[in-house]
Amino acid sequence: MMDFHKLIDFRNSHPGFTKEMGMVVTEVSKGYAKVEMEITEACGNPIGSVHGGVIFALADTTGGVAATSRGSFVTTVTGNINYLNAAIGTKKLVAEAKEIKAGKNILVYDVAVTDENGRIIADTRMTYYSLHKEVML
Repeated sequence: MMDFHKLIDFRNSHPGFTKEMGMVVTEVSKGYAKVEMEITEACGNPIGSVHGGVIFALADTTGGVAATSRGSFVTTVTGNINYLNAAIGTKKLVAEAKEIKAGKNILVYDVAVTDENGRIIADTRMTYYSLHKEVML
């Protein structure tokens, strides 16, 4: 049985890109994850909006955490994103992943990214492949 609190601790303490970007896993349950990120000047683009790559990375991370909640490490297969509103003046982004399919090899998640006021910024569909390597926490 997956210990979701240990998964949150593992993801938040693991060094690397997501930690450097300031992404913090706040909730995990079976097939679900929520990740938050404070926006810094480094996240911006020339028009003063959060860079699309930052938004995509947050969505991918969140979907990956949700997929990992199934007990195996995963790798991204594909992701599709619709940028619905510019994140201009945004102080924080929040992403929530909800499971669409959890197959033996393929796992699919819808991930919504909103700003600190709940305004939708992006809508994504993320697909992962199970590496069949058990998450040992």
